[in-house]
Amino acid sequence: MRRIVFSLVPVLALFVACSDSATPADDGGVDAATSNDASTAVDTAAPATDGALADAASDAGLTIANEVEPNDGKTTTEVGTMVLPGTMNGKIDPADDTDVFTLTLAPGEFWEWTLAPTSADLAPHLAVFDTSPSSKNPTALVAGRVSTPLSLEHFVLNTGTFVAAVRDARNVPTKTGRGGPGYGYALTGRRKTLNPIAVTFPSSKSGRLASLGAVDVYAFTTTNGKGFDVTLRAKRKTAPSTLDSRISLFEVSGKRTLITNDNEATSTDSQFGGDTALTGTHYVIVDNEGTDATDLSYDLEFSLRP
Repeated sequence: MRRIVFSLVPVLALFVACSDSATPADDGGVDAATSNDASTAVDTAAPATDGALADAASDAGLTIANEVEPNDGKTTTEVGTMVLPGTMNGKIDPADDTDVFTLTLAPGEFWEWTLAPTSADLAPHLAVFDTSPSSKNPTALVAGRVSTPLSLEHFVLNTGTFVAAVRDARNVPTKTGRGGPGYGYALTGRRKTLNPIAVTFPSSKSGRLASLGAVDVYAFTTTNGKGFDVTLRAKRKTAPSTLDSRISLFEVSGKRTLITNDNEATSTDSQFGGDTALTGTHYVIVDNEGTDATDLSYDLEFSLRP
């Protein structure tokens, strides 16, 4: 998987958003490898015409605001605040600019982020991540093409101190001097209604993420008094796909993530399990970490241990 190194400010310990370092997950009786790798996606939608560029003010029910510089995170005060649900209008100006906004998010919330150019020059790049030390929230990234709106679904796994950072994708990971008055954008965050797919143990499901930045959510209420395993096969399924997956286990009543895993021992597929039986509603969240997948299909197995 391609890594996009994202380092903005040492001040907040802030933004080393795509590190390869593993972070232990809450135990919760679940046994699995853990990872805090970033989720990176490249939007491949067709370029928008000028008439398709964002008109954020037309979105009813959103708090509309304009960015105020300086907000590039070089100090603790040089960070903007985005009220949600809402739209932040801004520009990547001057060249190599980064705009950073604090967000108020809570575990179990499901958000949809859109980043739409409002002028023709911008190739949008969006990162939503947690700046807390030893964060257990993976970074969500999505990158797009010139004048092409992009979207990102985001299930909040744990409490944290969240920010959104907007750049031009061509300045990542190496600055190229992109930016200026013609690099306008509208960043919009909306709460989404969660409609999880109900599953039981044991069973199998086949799925396909709707896009590189999409998330699928499954729900179960019991493991029938037994230990369990959840195994995702993409590279390992009979007809391999190019999905580079991550799966996470979220306990609804406790509003906490028990485990997150992005690579099992021999592939980029994901799996976790434990000897402790689970009761109560739990979510299994499936998302993508790859940048260039053309086939986002997968098989998901919910199995019981003897």
